[in-house]
Amino acid sequence: MLIENKGEQAGAIPNGYIVFLSGVPGVGKTTISYELLQRFNKFRIIEETDLIREILRGYNEYLHTEFGDEISFVFEKIKISEHGIILNMEEVKKQCIIMKSSLEQIVRRQQRKGIATIINGVHIIPEVLNGLAGNYNIIYINLYVTDENILYERLSKRNSLHMLKYVPLIYKTNYELYLSTENLAANNSHVYNVNVSNLNIDEVIKKIISYITNGIK
Repeated sequence: MLIENKGEQAGAIPNGYIVFLSGVPGVGKTTISYELLQRFNKFRIIEETDLIREILRGYNEYLHTEFGDEISFVFEKIKISEHGIILNMEEVKKQCIIMKSSLEQIVRRQQRKGIATIINGVHIIPEVLNGLAGNYNIIYINLYVTDENILYERLSKRNSLHMLKYVPLIYKTNYELYLSTENLAANNSHVYNVNVSNLNIDEVIKKIISYITNGIK
């Protein structure tokens, strides 16, 4: 779903600028996306990658109905997980790989139309997506926490009670995503990790705005 912003900082963001915002459930991707939306009048939000997954899953179900066992071996390689299922890092990466082509088309469309866009979701993996559209006017920002208890508190506050029993798995994915992004960031000036553990929203936004400003070409 595309959501147009109500911000007032016209001209601060180039036409077609893309911000990918990644992180596990509970780190604040949606909150930060909407805060950015309030501060920059060019941004729109594509919220979120779950929509792509639903479309792909529906298409896969159609193919399975049409062709059944003839191509059953294919579906094991392109299986899209259902919404709400908690995945480990390798599973999330696989989902991102499957969605990569769709995300590339979205990026190219938004850039062609000159629409500055925030794309967030738990299936955004900078390591996998790096290189889309030649990385032109694209920035990857991963939000992470440094303590399992912080993640537990954050999920509790947002009433994600069904996820609390998965906190150890979610935190492990959070840590592995941090390492993956940090490794990528070492050689790429358009990739950043942001530790949100002890920062308020304004502090996180300040950091992200500085990275966006640095990344504008």
